[in-house]
Amino acid sequence: MSPKYTPLILCALVILIAVIAAGCMSTLSPVPSVPSELKKFNSTTEIEQYLKDSLAAGQHDGYYPPSLTTGGMGTGVNVPQRSQEKSDSNIPAPSIPGGIDYSQTNIQVTGVDEPDIIKNDNRYIYTISGQTLTIIDAYPAEDASVVSRTEINDTPQDLFVSGDRLVLFSTGTEPSETRPETTDPWRNPVPPYYHPSSPVTFTTIYDISDRNHPTVLEEYTIEGDYLDARMIGSLVYQITREQISPYYGDHIVVPALREGSNTVLQPDVWYFDHPESQYTFTTITSLDASSGKEKDAQTYLLGTGNTLYVSEDAIYVSYPRYHPVIYKGMPQEVSPGLAVDAGGSAGISSSQVSAIPPDFNTLPEGERESILDSLRNAEKDAIQRQEADQTTTVIHKIGISDGAITYLAKGEVPGTLDNQFSMDEYKDNLRVATTSSIYTPRFGQYTYNNVYVLDEKMATIGELTHIAEQETIYSTRFIGDRLYMVTFKRIDPFFVIDLAKPENPKILGKLKIPGYSDYLHPYDATHIIGIGKETTTNDWGGVSTSGVKLALFDVSDVTSPKQIDKVQIGDAGSDSAALTDHHAFLFDKGKNLLVIPVRAVSNAPVVKEGNYNYQPQIWYGAYVFGLTPETGFTLRGTVQHGSGDSGYYYYGSSNSEVKRSLYIGDILYTMSAKQIKANPLGDLNTTVATIPLPNVGDVLYPVAVE
Repeated sequence: MSPKYTPLILCALVILIAVIAAGCMSTLSPVPSVPSELKKFNSTTEIEQYLKDSLAAGQHDGYYPPSLTTGGMGTGVNVPQRSQEKSDSNIPAPSIPGGIDYSQTNIQVTGVDEPDIIKNDNRYIYTISGQTLTIIDAYPAEDASVVSRTEINDTPQDLFVSGDRLVLFSTGTEPSETRPETTDPWRNPVPPYYHPSSPVTFTTIYDISDRNHPTVLEEYTIEGDYLDARMIGSLVYQITREQISPYYGDHIVVPALREGSNTVLQPDVWYFDHPESQYTFTTITSLDASSGKEKDAQTYLLGTGNTLYVSEDAIYVSYPRYHPVIYKGMPQEVSPGLAVDAGGSAGISSSQVSAIPPDFNTLPEGERESILDSLRNAEKDAIQRQEADQTTTVIHKIGISDGAITYLAKGEVPGTLDNQFSMDEYKDNLRVATTSSIYTPRFGQYTYNNVYVLDEKMATIGELTHIAEQETIYSTRFIGDRLYMVTFKRIDPFFVIDLAKPENPKILGKLKIPGYSDYLHPYDATHIIGIGKETTTNDWGGVSTSGVKLALFDVSDVTSPKQIDKVQIGDAGSDSAALTDHHAFLFDKGKNLLVIPVRAVSNAPVVKEGNYNYQPQIWYGAYVFGLTPETGFTLRGTVQHGSGDSGYYYYGSSNSEVKRSLYIGDILYTMSAKQIKANPLGDLNTTVATIPLPNVGDVLYPVAVE
């Protein structure tokens, strides 16, 4: 090689190495930039002025955001790629030294723990009862006993347990006070002022290496109500929300994380220049449970009504945004509760307003389809004319990585969410199921359901709309490339929806059966468990709910799903905590174990001293089933916590009502407000231990029986 080329070759090599290194650095640790729409306040004075200007400009900026007319809003940056796909949780019991397995909290996303009122490991149970944190040495059950009780001054909400650390979330209020003058830009107003009591969240990290004597490692306070939390490894991400109303001269109090009287983190406050009807400071704080130390905190000025979904890489914070329409020339009675400009242009008379026939669901299919065709066309026409009220859901994607909190992107889709299971992150996309309810002055109310797929920048890339018209979503479960969805109005359509091609979601099959499911849980790749209510047709041709219903669906043939077994527990008025809280649902396929807490109401008349007593008889406890596709539901036994009778309008919330269940080894533990019972899984009729809990008393409230 000629020496004269050597410097050129060396230079080229240096450049090539630099390019490769830069590429590697970019791949390993991408640094997202701040989205152009995201802005940061520099002082409380700026926040107050922004809110005043927002109020003066009106709460809404028109009918549809521009993003919705073009298929979705996307603002954001490149999101780090992940090599592993995330899917729904069906975690087997962990392997424990000594061979003692134990159940864990039923969660949505593998690797992302959710807080609850009770936790356990392979020996101890940790639970909140009233204002007491109780630790129980629970295994072996024959020797079970309470080893410590810690009184909580405020209102306990949830807890986590990780090794020798326990994290307790509680809420209370700060005392009223007059705050002194300060030059701190986040202190709020400059002169001294009176600050009324406001909600605060307390996060207490306990050292429980000695379960008999828990000690406080750290305690933090932040303004706002506790909303929810997640734990990934030893890192805790808590979400708090502070409703703000500067419209009556109130001073703004910006959230700050405090340890005692010292501010340890003053979060930046971020916002979007888009008015909301109501505002909250939504604050995400990260803490390390192992060390007890704070990691990061960020505050976002958002709308209210949050529903959360959390993956291992991101927190999705959503809330509804209402887009009203001013109906000009409309009589007030046609559109109650809506603003009407009586002096507007000639409008639509009340005689032109049509409603869905009351007997719509009982009409022949051809007539129903004809009405629905009219509604679809009317809805499209009303949207084009901007004559339809619409509610959308705003979703903010906030990245989390090793405790760092970074805003990534925002999206918006038509409709509203049912709960956290309405969202799911998969292969860098977010899948969302919503219910749209459109009011048009010409054609009345029109309801339907949708599925949207948003990419990593939160732009809508796929949609399937107008599913199950005139019905609403009762439950959803995303599992891999599929969505299983239950809607209800009069009958329960169980849908199987294909999401293998994110740009083109489609319905593969559906099943129509009586009743509905409030919660869906995977049994295996081809079977889904549902829990909800059975329904019956009443004497007036309507639908009445009956007892708690368990169903097993076979989805091996996606074009023709089948209900292969069902069980009804109790009559009208029966209920289960699992219908509204998935943490109350205990399932372990390997143990052939399904446990459901139940309030079973029997409406059969009872004869007492020659007279008929029509008061319903109530049973409180847990039903324990075995479950296989071949045998269906097999009752293994029940564990009773209480019973009694009550009037038709005042039963429920007894301290005997079971809220949770768990197992350690071969022992099932069931918890009500007054006690925890321990029963062998092989002999459920035998109670080997009863552990009393602090008595919080019965709370009775009216419950309508349909």
